[in-house]
Amino acid sequence: MTEDLYNLFISGDENAWESNTKIFDLDRCLREYTEKDIVGKFGKLGKTDIDEIKKLPCIFAYEDYCVKDASIGYMTDIKVRQAGVKITIQKVKELSLETLHKLQFELDIKSWELNRTHWAIKKVNLYKELQHIGIDFNSIKTGPPVDITKHQFDVSFTFAGEFRNVVEQVVNEFEKIAGINKIFYDNNYISQLARPSLDTLLQDIYRNRSKLIVVFLCEKYQEKEWCGLEFRAVREMIKEKVMNRIMYIRLDTGHIDGVLSTDGYIDGTKFTPQQLANFINERLNFLE
Repeated sequence: MTEDLYNLFISGDENAWESNTKIFDLDRCLREYTEKDIVGKFGKLGKTDIDEIKKLPCIFAYEDYCVKDASIGYMTDIKVRQAGVKITIQKVKELSLETLHKLQFELDIKSWELNRTHWAIKKVNLYKELQHIGIDFNSIKTGPPVDITKHQFDVSFTFAGEFRNVVEQVVNEFEKIAGINKIFYDNNYISQLARPSLDTLLQDIYRNRSKLIVVFLCEKYQEKEWCGLEFRAVREMIKEKVMNRIMYIRLDTGHIDGVLSTDGYIDGTKFTPQQLANFINERLNFLE
């Protein structure tokens, strides 16, 4: 999977993060305190680069002399001009200056870095590090909206509503590993699913824009109209012999047309949601 990254913004302006926009000098953007391969990948700040960068979580911090708390959030817009880079932000949760200093090593923030105005990208899973100090992941689990008619997902889930509680726990655990907007789960995109011709959109997501489809098998799955629609994409992939993109997790012993006794699966009743999320992540690693 793509290496875990986050954006770190540090400003010496004492009012920098009081509004939702901030301009940085171009030569302070992705030039300092950022590893060379990241600079090579994102440093040109082209359209594709910006689209990827906006998916990353952010820390918005002040230089130490300001003695002000930081914030966690994300960017909704990035504009690049000769005069600099203007970012539009959405703050989600406060991060105290004391906590930021305690996590300085874990977040890969160099010793003098908090005294220098700049924008860097760090090779760190921000959510994991915050969880280690007791900051609830679900309280900050948000990010810039993605257009599900175009977005490429790592994983898509298909399941019967009777097991939504179990599936949602797996979703939460997987997002702790992979971050937001990596998984197609219907409750994350409620507004975008309220549209005509939803069947064709779902077929496109499952068949063409998901690296891995995880099917939660159960007796009720067989009865559900929308599950049947989603499973058509799975059957088509089996026909095309791309079975490596399909993963079965059984939640009971019910019969499902098209699933044979010789098909392998994980018994979801024997593992915790965290373990199931780890299995999904492990499987994804083989698809990279």
